[in-house]
Amino acid sequence: MKTPKILNDLSQESICYLESSINYTLLYLQDGKSIVSGYNIKVFEKIFHKDDFIKVNRSKIVNVAFIKKTLMTNNVYAVQLVNGDQINISRRRLNKIRETYPTIF
Repeated sequence: MKTPKILNDLSQESICYLESSINYTLLYLQDGKSIVSGYNIKVFEKIFHKDDFIKVNRSKIVNVAFIKKTLMTNNVYAVQLVNGDQINISRRRLNKIRETYPTIF
């Protein structure tokens, strides 16, 4: 599998989360910048280690190191990141995330 060239310049530790945008992927970085990649999110899902990054819903993959806490409002769980962003967790992935990462709940 080809590795996107964008990852040659970045370290995985500097990526907060990834967001799918049709056939592109937006990489949100620790310093507040975002970068667009021509690869879809499935490519990044295969590259990143399952222990470091978790897919919380259909379109977003979050770096576990940047998760501050988990919130629940109106029976919808969300992860709050260190930079203040909130990302909803899909109900179908919730149980698997609870089993794998009990410390964030």
